Amino acid sequence: MATLLDQLRASHAIDVDTLDLKAAAKYGPFVDCTSSQATAFAELSKLDSNGKPVYQQLIMESIQTAHWMFSKQSDATLEELAVESVIVNLSLKLAPHISGYFHIQINPLRAYSTAKTVKNAERIVSHFKLLSPGFDASRVCINVPSTWEGLQACRNLETKGVATMATTVFCVEQAALAADAGCRYVDTNGAVLPAAAQRCLAARGTKRTQIMAASLTSSDEIMQLARGQHVHHFVVPPPLLNELAAAPAKTDPEATPVAGTGANDVDETRLAAVLQDEALWRTALTRSDGGKSETKQIEALNMLCNMQDSLEEMVRKLNVTLLQTT
Repeated sequence: MATLLDQLRASHAIDVDTLDLKAAAKYGPFVDCTSSQATAFAELSKLDSNGKPVYQQLIMESIQTAHWMFSKQSDATLEELAVESVIVNLSLKLAPHISGYFHIQINPLRAYSTAKTVKNAERIVSHFKLLSPGFDASRVCINVPSTWEGLQACRNLETKGVATMATTVFCVEQAALAADAGCRYVDTNGAVLPAAAQRCLAARGTKRTQIMAASLTSSDEIMQLARGQHVHHFVVPPPLLNELAAAPAKTDPEATPVAGTGANDVDETRLAAVLQDEALWRTALTRSDGGKSETKQIEALNMLCNMQDSLEEMVRKLNVTLLQTT
């Protein structure tokens, strides 16, 4: 029986939003694999039937790698290096089920520094090369929060051949700047923004940057958005993959346009000026949707920073154990 997942896969690229190997194997194959500090913490916190951490050995190995790397650089802490290493290690385990990019989120605590974001991105690529020498590092895509500084880092990285995706995107000003910076993807949040962002990119003649829909809440929302043809990739977490795989395919009614809100319908002439002026862009973000867009970004960054802190604390505790046994 054909399912909604089969139906969606026939018309769009499906990306898995997890670092869970079992889920990737069950529902794959996928085009891209996306991850963040939140998905990493969820996976690394899993316990086995005896109540012991499933990934304790992998984390320990990543800490050992971090100790080796720490003395060779001065840009990152031991905990940062270990967190990056373990996320790359988890991602590589999904490789048999992924044909496209592996998305790794930068440390969100660096989101307001262009220079530190660039260094973080380059270090992540180096982790892939170190941990899997035969892996094609051009398949690494760096996920960067859509601050002004972050998107300028994307501009820098794309000129160096490093693929980027703009994350925490909640308004068309962010999407437009991401496209202007040359990002491969814009990771939109919710069901309304993809349509508005696609109209914005089309009006600017942008063909390189693709819309990746994320943070969707139901299979109905996904299929409705798929009918609108505003999205290139769907980022789907395991619960929604299960929902799509359990539902039979169906003949869809005629597409219902997904309308953008007034906050997301931006005058192109004004937008062109905003993209060239940092102060204007920041003000546009602050005013977008009456301040709601910037609030959502702040909330998203806070959540990611909290998850980064939790991952580093996990590493810190296991590092003490490691030092005691060596």
